[in-house]
Amino acid sequence: MIKLDTLSPSIRKQILNSGVPFKSMGMEFSDLEDTPAKVATMEWVSTVQSGVVIKSPGSPLSGLGLLYIGSPGHGKTTLASVALQELIRTMPGDMRKPIGEFTDYPSFLRLKKASWADDEDKAANQLKLDKIYGNSGTLNVDVLVLDDVGKEYRTQSQWAENVLDELLRARFNRGLPTIVTSNTPVEEWSKYGDPMESFISEAFGLIIVKAPRGDRRKNG
Repeated sequence: MIKLDTLSPSIRKQILNSGVPFKSMGMEFSDLEDTPAKVATMEWVSTVQSGVVIKSPGSPLSGLGLLYIGSPGHGKTTLASVALQELIRTMPGDMRKPIGEFTDYPSFLRLKKASWADDEDKAANQLKLDKIYGNSGTLNVDVLVLDDVGKEYRTQSQWAENVLDELLRARFNRGLPTIVTSNTPVEEWSKYGDPMESFISEAFGLIIVKAPRGDRRKNG
């Protein structure tokens, strides 16, 4: 566990403003149990640090994210939070721009809807969306964690599904990796749109998360 007050002011500010859950702030990979999911995550982080993932023209790994699949309480969100913080602490770049951001899927959908409202927050909400989608140039969020993408958020009109597809494709095409956590089995991702299951095989490394002792929320 890293104490935030030992980090440089710019990195500490990045982590505090990233949206990472407070209970995960300061956690490192060494704080987590040794599991195949942890090993795979560390390998991906190392690949990102090598410079071939984020906005890397001509690289077959450009934009490659992670898709965590697993039952509730098995540590998907914690793994994503630790990976994001590791990148914030170690990636070179301009500390004035967001290196990483953590949000959950319902919050993203609310932001999308709020951006339509003709009120005083419209411009600010649109700027937030542009950073997430990769439409803000140097202000883009390099690594986005999209937590809790689940089948309960599907809509009869397919609006939520289409918005998810739009976001993930936009970021991937701009070389901006996304870390997604979900309880939805990968074989059901076609319900987010027929091409989605094929797309995620190209744009994400699939990691099945299963805690050795089962649901940590229930078993402690």
